Amino acid sequence: MRGNEKDLGGKVAVVTGAASGIGHALAGVLRASGAEVVLADRDEQALARAAGELDAQGVVVDVSRYADVRRLGDEVMERHGRVDLVVNNAGIARVALFEELSPADWEQTLGVNLWGAVHGMRVFLPLLERSGGDGFLVNTASIAGVRNGPGLSAYSVSKFGVVTLTETVAQELARSGSRVGVGVVLPARVRTGMTGLTGAGSPGVLEAGDVARTVLEGIRGRELYIVTHPEALDSVRERHRRIEAAFEAAADRTGGT
Repeated sequence: MRGNEKDLGGKVAVVTGAASGIGHALAGVLRASGAEVVLADRDEQALARAAGELDAQGVVVDVSRYADVRRLGDEVMERHGRVDLVVNNAGIARVALFEELSPADWEQTLGVNLWGAVHGMRVFLPLLERSGGDGFLVNTASIAGVRNGPGLSAYSVSKFGVVTLTETVAQELARSGSRVGVGVVLPARVRTGMTGLTGAGSPGVLEAGDVARTVLEGIRGRELYIVTHPEALDSVRERHRRIEAAFEAAADRTGGT
């Protein structure tokens, strides 16, 4: 999927959470690159507006429900006969201390963020294989999938799950000799309706369109880790340093055995 601005001509792409934010921006850049794009979202009115803007098909889907995602796959294949790119982008953020989170908060966060990716992979990986070619599937995680912080327990659990799910499936696909690839997006601060960030030009905050263009380049390069905020590396390294220090301390206690 490398190439020029129109290199996705003839390709069929599916984007969940496409009515707003990163999903909508990504659907736009895919459309501009020549792809036929199917937009999926659970917000019916916002989805209708987004699909109208992009002259694209919209399908109302709650990704936390496997039956909904299966229906999405059926509709894509019935209308287009193939699928080449899938972006499991739908997500929600519940920022609160662990003690403030209810069981319903956990169920909703894991249902959309983690189970949405699981359902998307279960449905679309076989369809990508069936369509032939070098299909690609992207899961949108977060920088919170490789680091953590106060107020992010449910969100980080879901996003860590998405990261390791993608890594594991990438290994399995490579072992089987599949031409289908997978990648995971690791955005940090992005101005979207979900994050509630406001004000132009805030340090470290990207617009959804900027993230979408980076993701498109990652798709073209078939990258496993699609990084949008390279300045976040130090915080990720700090977590890794703490883990490495624990292993080194254990080795010292046991004499390295």
